[in-house]
Amino acid sequence: MKITISFDRREATILVVLLFSALVVKVLFFPLPGCENDLSAFESWFNTAATYGPRVFYNVVNWVDYPPFNIYIFWVFGSIAESLSLFGSSLMAYIIKLPPTLFDLATSVLIFIFVRKRSDLKMALIATALYAFNPAVIFNVAIWGQFDAIYTFFLILSLLLFFESRPRLAAVAFMLGILTKPQSIALAPLLVFLIFRKYNWRGVVTSLGAAIVTVFAVILPLEWTDSNPITFLSDIYFGAYSTYDYTSINAFNIWGFGGMWKPDTTTFLFINLYTLGWIMFGALVAFTLYFVYKRLGVSEELVILFSAFLLFFGFFMLPTRIHERYLFPALSVMALLIPFVKKMRPVYSILSGTYLINQAYVLSFLNAKSFIADGDPVVLIVSLINLVVLEYVLLLTWRALKGNKWLSSSSTGTSGN
Repeated sequence: MKITISFDRREATILVVLLFSALVVKVLFFPLPGCENDLSAFESWFNTAATYGPRVFYNVVNWVDYPPFNIYIFWVFGSIAESLSLFGSSLMAYIIKLPPTLFDLATSVLIFIFVRKRSDLKMALIATALYAFNPAVIFNVAIWGQFDAIYTFFLILSLLLFFESRPRLAAVAFMLGILTKPQSIALAPLLVFLIFRKYNWRGVVTSLGAAIVTVFAVILPLEWTDSNPITFLSDIYFGAYSTYDYTSINAFNIWGFGGMWKPDTTTFLFINLYTLGWIMFGALVAFTLYFVYKRLGVSEELVILFSAFLLFFGFFMLPTRIHERYLFPALSVMALLIPFVKKMRPVYSILSGTYLINQAYVLSFLNAKSFIADGDPVVLIVSLINLVVLEYVLLLTWRALKGNKWLSSSSTGTSGN
């Protein structure tokens, strides 16, 4: 696959109109109150980056749990806010919500290009619109004002670059995702496996080298709080992660049945819940990679995209310490699948609904400075729906392993270009 834009002027014009319409819709939601704590933290970080520059950011900021790539975003958009004297004003929310909105539009472009290369214009526009105007996505970027769309863009780009037979660039894009949000790690097992399968150890080593170069390119301009990059990065990632030692951080997943914010150090059958969660996700990773190994030759791109979705969804559902927003990349991958795999269309609709409810319900409690009670019926119902969907997609995976061709390109009924 070539990630190039070679469409005629009419198609380009239609795409621009669609994206501009999506931008307008998102901007119209900007004034709605997002998460007060998050917006306050972002404003402080934007201000610090604009005042001191990115180099000394980690040394002068009071507190931050975001990885290094974000600091450049804070700096650029913080400088814009500073030049317009927006700090402390209600318009600052527009500046904070603009970066994820722009990256989300870029993801929409990737979706259009991917689908258009394989189907007609109508299908490409439908897939793009279903994502660009998805209420759950709009809520995340335009109301809550979070940065999930940024790392998601890099993860989708890494998959498309792999399809283009550019493993090193795929590794670069993936690493930019990691340097934006650590939950990008969910895609790592699949990407490493794919590069090894197609390019052997040499491809893995060269791709790893490209990833390491990317890390240094991002962190070298910064002044490290420690004398070496390993400690500098580990303090940022694991320092923040260790502060969330609870089963569910407002995520309506399998841990939601037991309530929110329960210590994950609790022992169950001689094992603590934190370890149990990662064992379950590890089992899902092994099952997913086995599925890829057995079915990759049937329909390569669809198998890879479905497997990526399975990992993103499983990462939201199974480990502890998961926040309510971590389902975001699963929706983006599904948007690539729904034009070609009919069975994913109801899944996309259902998970979009549960994700929207999860975010909106949690946000109402966060802004009210209150906690969700144990046994809350909304949490129980949405968590149950998510669990049923997970069981359904695992059943689909098992059926594909047994020879069912629901995921093969010959059974999707799409037209080629």
